[in-house]
Amino acid sequence: MAPHYKLVLTTCENQDDARQLAKQLITQKLAACVNILPAVESVYMWQNEVVQQTETKLFIKTKSDKISKVIQTIKELHSYEVPEIQVLDVTAGNLAYFHWMDEVLN
Repeated sequence: MAPHYKLVLTTCENQDDARQLAKQLITQKLAACVNILPAVESVYMWQNEVVQQTETKLFIKTKSDKISKVIQTIKELHSYEVPEIQVLDVTAGNLAYFHWMDEVLN
């Protein structure tokens, strides 16, 4: 059985895009909380060229039954042609926090 809580990671081109995406996920009750890390240095291959740029990292806290819609929303709102979307299982943590997430996402 898959864990009930998930952490979704993505990056955005800048803080404004990240804030806009975070607000949409929160207002649509797709995420209980989104942490925005304002600057991460990313180095990756894109269209046969090495790209190095500063991006904004998002940590999206949600539940497994919301994952499909979270992924869909990220793809719809994202400025990148191929946005990073990684889903991690949360297997342990503060039960009071998880209860809060349940309340917020119902």
